[in-house]
Amino acid sequence: MVQDSHVNFLIGAGTPSSFFGRLGDIETALTELEEKAVLPETKQLVRASIQGYFFQHVVRPNRQLIPLHADATGVVQSYAQFFRTLNNVLLRRRSSLLGKQANVFTTNIDMVFEVSLEQIGIEVVDGFSGKIRPRLDLGEFGSIRYRQTTRFERRSEIPVIDLYKVHGSVGWRVESNDETSDRIFYDHGLELVGQVGDAYDAAEGDLLPIASAEGLDLSALITAASGKLLTDAIQQFTAAYDTLAIVNPEKSKFATTVLNETYYELFRRFANELEKENSLLLVHGFSFRDEHIRDLVLRAARTNPTLQVIVFCYRRSHRADYEALLPESEVKNGNVLLVTPFAPAEGDDELVIDFDRLRETYFAPLISDPLPAPDHVVELDVRVGQENTPDA
Repeated sequence: MVQDSHVNFLIGAGTPSSFFGRLGDIETALTELEEKAVLPETKQLVRASIQGYFFQHVVRPNRQLIPLHADATGVVQSYAQFFRTLNNVLLRRRSSLLGKQANVFTTNIDMVFEVSLEQIGIEVVDGFSGKIRPRLDLGEFGSIRYRQTTRFERRSEIPVIDLYKVHGSVGWRVESNDETSDRIFYDHGLELVGQVGDAYDAAEGDLLPIASAEGLDLSALITAASGKLLTDAIQQFTAAYDTLAIVNPEKSKFATTVLNETYYELFRRFANELEKENSLLLVHGFSFRDEHIRDLVLRAARTNPTLQVIVFCYRRSHRADYEALLPESEVKNGNVLLVTPFAPAEGDDELVIDFDRLRETYFAPLISDPLPAPDHVVELDVRVGQENTPDA
């Protein structure tokens, strides 16, 4: 399939979860909060507290990636090893009809992809053009890269990874101009994240404490917020948080027009890739609870029988959840495959398909060089005489 298909990846928040916090029930809580009949001040305090938790556990840790902190080395190396293997797989493609290219669509807003790909020197197109002030230009995607030798001017295509951040990125920054519309620029040093971090530190004491995103009790937060003042520090943190060029973990996506336009254009490209003949979509770390993305994948699977979707379940117990979200009745072509880890032996730890196992089990064997099987057998009959015998 990798040899003969347009290769696409869909990577979700479960992939780098060893370093970043999990979303848990944050999206559900923020969505339900908008429907609650409570005072505006109470609603804003609860919302700011949940956003504060999300910022502290998902957004702010990216500051440890630039420059690379020791705590982030593990997740960056895991990504780097995977893409080094994928790069070698694409290099060995024999098809002359398909380019040495793979598309990575991710809902993650972190910078692990960019840091790991740059660390190993793989060509990546993230949509930004320019050096001093890189600006987002979606026309950059789909570029083909070649290397040419100096002496004989021989040209060879090199692998390229097209990276689509469909939910935005902590490395994006929206800037307004009086003469032109808003534009998205690349924030090299994550200065905007640092500014939001300063606002969070000033408001942290006024925000409601949240121990974990798993099993988030919205009713308890509303009760705790009742009667509390909405301080200036909280309002300043909310204003600073809203400047982040990311999809908030809730049903109401982007807040600005330029981000809305970018968001829909990226998803249009995702849908177009799935509609191509002989397309392959490999899914890891994505739960399919995002209705928009789930509907796109299911519609493509129904209308394009040459599309193959392979979903790698992190745990064997997660298979039932995927089967409920991707029912067989919705996929008439039978082209959605669920891959689960082997059942562990009694007493062993439960096996999981993390990013390292995905590479070791499914991609590394594609570039291994086993000894070729013999095409014929030659038998030799060697006889050695006995020199010390009379008959020698």
